[in-house]
Parts: sequence; structure tokens; C-alpha cells
Amino acid sequence: MQGHRKYWPWVAGAAIWTTLPLLFATQTAIWLAYRAQPIPWGNLITFRLADWYTCGLFVPVLVWATRRWPVERRHFAATVALHLALVVVVSAAKIILFEPVRVWLGEQPMGLTRAFAGGFISEIVAFGATAAAIHAIEFYTRYQEREAHSQQLQARLTDAQLRALRAQLNPHFLFNTLNAVTTLLHRDPERADAMLTRLGELLRLTLRADPDHEIPLAEEIELLERYLDIMRMRFSDRVTVTCWVDPEVEQAMVPSFILQPLVENAFEHGVAQSNGLSHVDVQARASSDAASVVLRVRDDGPGPGTAGGQQAAGKGVGISNTRRRLHEMYGGAGSLTLSASPAGGTLVEVRLPLRVTRSVPAEFATA
Repeated sequence: MQGHRKYWPWVAGAAIWTTLPLLFATQTAIWLAYRAQPIPWGNLITFRLADWYTCGLFVPVLVWATRRWPVERRHFAATVALHLALVVVVSAAKIILFEPVRVWLGEQPMGLTRAFAGGFISEIVAFGATAAAIHAIEFYTRYQEREAHSQQLQARLTDAQLRALRAQLNPHFLFNTLNAVTTLLHRDPERADAMLTRLGELLRLTLRADPDHEIPLAEEIELLERYLDIMRMRFSDRVTVTCWVDPEVEQAMVPSFILQPLVENAFEHGVAQSNGLSHVDVQARASSDAASVVLRVRDDGPGPGTAGGQQAAGKGVGISNTRRRLHEMYGGAGSLTLSASPAGGTLVEVRLPLRVTRSVPAEFATA
């Protein structure tokens, strides 16, 4: 496709340079018909084509000069003067070149003086308009290239930011999980061993999902279940967990590793701060207008307004990084809210666009 884009201006130019002489020949034929004179179509078309094709020989010179000395603000006056001088030179060269062509086509010799007197100004106007059109095309092409380059840089910057945020979440999660294993290592070695096994499975799934910023919600739930297995072992009979996903959104694309830090937040600032039996509820459903995926994580701990739950109000790595990831990936279409649950505890709600295909980075959006 790039090859076609490279050559299409020349094809379009050749088409224009052929159409224009045919139109001028037609105009002359109409004038001759109006005066009831015979119309020598062959000679008429040949002469016009020769005239315009001779002009066309100098167009590559104008294109080369436009690319070699583009009109820019820094040297505007000098560059414009240079191109005007070039237009004058190619106009004179065209008249000199076309005079013997006219004679070869059977026309009466005019002489260079008469040829310059009769057509120099019109040639300057024609070449000037052509040069202006070439400058406009080149300016638009450079503008498109700058826009595409800017979008590619922005896409790479966003990708790097997302990967940095994800990379920050991974060691944070790993540290907390290993810390949980440490608390059981001497008290219950068998359970600690089982937790390490589950951790290995979770890390394998996490690394497998790492190249993509988005994965189907069903895969995200599979990751979450491995983490919940670990947390159930850690808190034993102190917590119950329910996880419900609307079948309508199972294949919806969500940011990878989006739920784990939210659930971890519920355990650390909800379950861990509660003395009795606690409950963590995870839900995923479509919004009422079917335009968004709504993810909810609720715990019945002390709540965000209490001393034990203050860090859950958005100061922790998990919540803050998740907010930034949503902003980078979806802009205003993605959001995270943290509030006190009406039933007690903390409610975290994530909303993001409902799609079943991965978003395409800007740098690959055009072929």
C-alpha cells in the first residue's frame, strides 16, 4: 500500500496534464465551430498535448525544489523569492524548448522574441499556479506525517506508562502475598506450602497475560480465583468470598490485573481490620444502558472513613495505579469510585466501555 501512496501523485499529475490539453482543444474546437470553420481534431489535440507535455517536463523540477527548499516561517521571504525565480526560469526554458517542437509539428516558426512576447506571462501564471499546488500538497503531506508521528509517540508513551503501572503492581502484590506466606510458614507449614503452589500458578497466569493490556473478563476472573485461593488459605474461616459475573459480559475486554488490586485492597483494609467473620463480594455486570462494564468489589470492614480504612480511600498503590491505568486506557470513559457501602464497609466500583475486541494502538491503526 505504501508503494501506491508513493506513486499516486505522479499518476494523478499525468491524468491532469492529459485532461487539461484535451479541454483546451475542445474549447478551440467550439470556437472554430462557432465561426463555421473546419475543425482539424488531429492537429488540434496533438498541438495541445505537445504544449502541455512540454510544461509537464518541468514539473519534477518544481517538485524537487519544493521538497529541497520548503516554505517555512524562519526563511519565508527568501524561500518564496527563490521559488518565484525558479518559476520565471522554467517558464523561459519551456518557451525555448517548445519553439522547435512547434516547427516539428508543422507550425510556422515564431522566433523566440515573438514567442516570449506572446506567452511568457501566461507561462509564468501557469507554472506559478502549479508550484503553489505542489507546495499545498507537500504542506498537507508533511502535516499528515507529523500527525501520524505524534500519534505513534503518544501511543508508545501510553504503552510505556501502562507497563510501568503494571510493573509496579506486580511486585507490590508479590510482596504482600509472600508476607502472608511468611505468617503461616512456622504455624502451618502445609498451608504455607499450598499457598506457594497457588502463588506459582497465579504468577504463571499473570506472566502469560502480561503482553496485552486488555484480556476477556473470563480470563481476569480466572486470575482472580487463583488469588482468592491464596487469601482464603491466609484468612481461613475468617472470610467468605462470593464472585458473580453476568454471562453477558464474560467476554468483555477489561484491563489485565484490574480486579486483583481492588480485592487485595478489600482484604488488607477491610477483612484484616475486622475482628469477626468478614465477607468480600465481587460482581461484574453490564450497565443499564449496556454501554459499560461495571465491576464492583465490596467488603464489610471498617469503611474508608475510619482510621483502619483511610489508606483504602485512594492512597494505596493498588487504587491509585488502577485509576491511572483507567485514565490512560479510556480517558473519561473509564472511572473508579470508592465510597462507603450502604450495607457497611467499602465499595469500589469500576466502569469502562463494554467491548468484546481489543483496542488497537494508534501506531497500528492505519495500514
